[in-house]
Amino acid sequence: MEKGQLIHLIHQYMDNSISDDNLVLLKNALEQKADEDLLWLWDILMESSAATKGHAPDSDHLFQRIMLDGRLQPNFSKDTKKIKTTKRLVTLVAAACILVFLKFAIDFINGPDPIEAGLSTKSAIGTITPGGNKARIVLADGTQLDLETVKIDTVIQLEGYAVHKTADGSITYTVTDEHSLNGDMYNTIITPKGGAYNLTLSDGTKIAMNASSTLRYPIRFQEDARAVELKGEAYFDVSKQYRDGNRIPFIVETDQQTLEVLGTAFNVNSYGRMIQTTLVEGSVRISFDNGQSHVLKPNQQAVYTRKSKRTAINTVDPFYVLAWKNGSFAFEDASIEEVMESVGRWYDVDVAFKGDLKDKRFSGTISRFENIQKLLQTVELTGSVKFEIKGRRILVME
Repeated sequence: MEKGQLIHLIHQYMDNSISDDNLVLLKNALEQKADEDLLWLWDILMESSAATKGHAPDSDHLFQRIMLDGRLQPNFSKDTKKIKTTKRLVTLVAAACILVFLKFAIDFINGPDPIEAGLSTKSAIGTITPGGNKARIVLADGTQLDLETVKIDTVIQLEGYAVHKTADGSITYTVTDEHSLNGDMYNTIITPKGGAYNLTLSDGTKIAMNASSTLRYPIRFQEDARAVELKGEAYFDVSKQYRDGNRIPFIVETDQQTLEVLGTAFNVNSYGRMIQTTLVEGSVRISFDNGQSHVLKPNQQAVYTRKSKRTAINTVDPFYVLAWKNGSFAFEDASIEEVMESVGRWYDVDVAFKGDLKDKRFSGTISRFENIQKLLQTVELTGSVKFEIKGRRILVME
């Protein structure tokens, strides 16, 4: 389970809004974590409590409360020794949360006193909530499958293949009868604004889809090539496949870029005026409709500008590129437009700008599951911009 989804489930548990299915997901995820995984536990506690509620969590009891929750008949061990050990670790981590969160606040804000800043965030609606696991699949015959309505650990048997919604809420494909499938049978997964989803294709390739994205893929790949079509943003962890000793290429096509995977892990962002391809490990070859071609090395990013048809190759820190996949917004000297485009997609809101904001830039990290008003107030504390919320529209002003 991705860290961001786990944070979201902890939020739901703490405000007593978690469903039975999600409680099973949360318990299973916690059961699989090792006691010594302090870094993971520290992140969860800081982002699920200290950063959102403004005080240290009730760390002594949170883990035990979840694991021993009596609403369901648990399908896991209730080993008392393990709970005691984890409880001690939670206590140690909670102490670090306060110090680290204060350091984050000082580094990120670095601006005037909140009272002097004169926050102007106003809301005319009840709640704007962060995004979550939302997507639909368009099957080969045109039938649409809403993944939110499918219960976890459900197998949908279709002609020649099966779609399984696993215990962690993701989707996996399995070919059950190759003879009933042909190369032109495709499925399409669509994430809306405020949605994201993970899936595993029939060849074992794992994909994380960001909000407002579409991926078209064959149910069964051809023997000599594997190709998918992407609009929006996705992270790929490509499974290596060989035929007669030769690697079968994996190809990702956008409207103006073709990417051939020579390695494994990379991120493609094709939302707006540019196509950004960032390599995490391995190697990829990218080519564009202007005839240019480049081979990327790890930590390199190719930025293709659609209008000018120019390409720049930069060395980047993948942390900022992959933050969305790990449950955070993370920016390094980003424009206010870039920041608010990401916020708008994830919270499913419209964003408008008033005044000259071209020189407003931001650096910082915050959870994608933060309350929208707290997120905007954090940005306001820099003293550079102000926000006003009207319905599902956010106005950005000087």
